[in-house]
Amino acid sequence: MSEQAGRSSLRVWHDEVRALAHVSIHNPPLGVLNQTVRRELGSFFLEAQDDASVRCIVFESGERSFCAGADLREYALRFDAAVARAHVENAHRMILALVDLDTPTIASIRGPCMGGGLELAMGCGLRIASRSATFALPEVNRGAWPGTGGCVLLARLVRPSLAKRLLYTGETLDAATACKMGLIDEVVDDDALDARAQALAAGIAQQPRSSIQTMARLVDREFRASFRAHLQYEAECFVQAYQLPAAREGYAAFFEKRPPRWEHA
Repeated sequence: MSEQAGRSSLRVWHDEVRALAHVSIHNPPLGVLNQTVRRELGSFFLEAQDDASVRCIVFESGERSFCAGADLREYALRFDAAVARAHVENAHRMILALVDLDTPTIASIRGPCMGGGLELAMGCGLRIASRSATFALPEVNRGAWPGTGGCVLLARLVRPSLAKRLLYTGETLDAATACKMGLIDEVVDDDALDARAQALAAGIAQQPRSSIQTMARLVDREFRASFRAHLQYEAECFVQAYQLPAAREGYAAFFEKRPPRWEHA
């Protein structure tokens, strides 16, 4: 198994024997998403599309989380509309590259899987979680909303009314509840997660690559087209959202460690 260098915020390694690639976010302590992580993930997914040596990709968790969400230290920068646009374009490049992948992707989830991290997991083809994993889209509590395609990715996996409940409340789910809802596909004991994800990936990788990739395109063809169009609209909404009072109040409340006051939001 060989490890790939050259990306400061990712760990990428290949199992050449089984034709698997592994990637995880390396941004201690909780693997939060900043613009560097998004850019490097987007490049990894784009390169993987044309890598015939990789037949399945396992998106693994870091030491303490799958991904705890966005780096809120970047949040206030988005009050500048030009920065907000640059940020959302970078995030959309990343998620489009993931959703457009014909190579199967498996999210192997341990610990917190929050916000943008959950959007990444939902962009993968399959999701396996340990019993200790937790899930949420908490952006509403910051005066914002999931800005990396999360609204439609969620509504693709669970019924629309349930998607709205999770989006509107920002509530946190345990793994068993998330699986029952259809947000994830399988729950295993914590110490069995790596082996189960590896076994599933290896089984998929043994199948003919041409068949797997054609089926991926057939299953996802319509969604990919509509998702691309959705992101164009979402980008405009994203830029506008960070110019509104709710975003400023959500940011202030988080760092002041108090409940937000939405009187003028």
